[in-house]
Amino acid sequence: MHRAPVPPIARNAAWHAPASLVELLVVIAITGVLVGLLLPAVQQAREAARRMSCSNNLKQLGLAAHNYHDTFNVLPPALQNSGRYNNEQYHLDTAGGVKNTTGWAMMLPFLEQASIYENFNFDVSTSSSSPYDIPLVGDATLNSELYSTRASTFECPSHPQAGEWSSYDVGGTSFYARENAVRTSYFFSTGYYTDYSRPYELTNGNVQQGMFGNNGAAKFAAVTDGLSNSLAFGEGAGGRSKTSRHYGPWGLSGIHTGVHGRVVVRDVSSGINPSASESQNYSINGAWNNDARRRTYAWIFGSYHPGGAQFAYGDGSVRFLSESMDFVQFARLAYIHDNEVVGEL
Repeated sequence: MHRAPVPPIARNAAWHAPASLVELLVVIAITGVLVGLLLPAVQQAREAARRMSCSNNLKQLGLAAHNYHDTFNVLPPALQNSGRYNNEQYHLDTAGGVKNTTGWAMMLPFLEQASIYENFNFDVSTSSSSPYDIPLVGDATLNSELYSTRASTFECPSHPQAGEWSSYDVGGTSFYARENAVRTSYFFSTGYYTDYSRPYELTNGNVQQGMFGNNGAAKFAAVTDGLSNSLAFGEGAGGRSKTSRHYGPWGLSGIHTGVHGRVVVRDVSSGINPSASESQNYSINGAWNNDARRRTYAWIFGSYHPGGAQFAYGDGSVRFLSESMDFVQFARLAYIHDNEVVGEL
């Protein structure tokens, strides 16, 4: 039987198919390589933009602190009448009870947040956190709508959990009692002290004093190490990066661990002599007790930026400090009148 001739295209189709498949695989491989090369560059560019935005936030906080000082001739307290300062008589004498008002709330009009400030009731408690059963001032829920309001100035774009709302022990008085508290990214630099500590004026003269404290803060004249050599604010990104989801910062909500950034050196008898554990645990991004997941403790400064965190100094400048910097130098920056000035880093 005579067979019709196979057309050239049909005859060659089987021959060209493997070549086309190989070419396609080569193109895919080249594209994959190019994406692999470009993706880190894109990620770095995005991080650079986020870091710049974070730096601008800290710059705004520094400027607001200066404007507050110009107005009141003193910096705002980190926290007013902390529910964790276990001294009922002091609270009753000074404010009629626990208030838990944060310094961020007091700085609102200097952060272009006048609308929140004008509606904020400073005559009542901002948080019900009073674990020692010291009476609260007024109804702690009156400001709940305001302290649950997000403000971009308090949130670093590199901090994944910034802006999350969180509630715990609603209506209770435990350490972390909160309702729709907003997770934020920045701490006041409070030296050795926390929301457990006595009022700021009672720590005057202690070389471990930071720029801010409870029921008080420094005047610029008291920063004898120099404003350009002393920390005012710093990143303290919480959430998954800390050893407890309850840990701050918590912005306008005056709950436990919400606003204080702490640097601990217990031995200051002859200079600043930290122990090995202090140097590890209280350094920037320091993994608490060598935590396998590299999580930090409650009051520790740290960030999601690679290699360190950003800080606003007393003069309003913003600098990135490496997590590998000498811990003694870091402590000297946190302590505002230890008479040990840190040189250029």
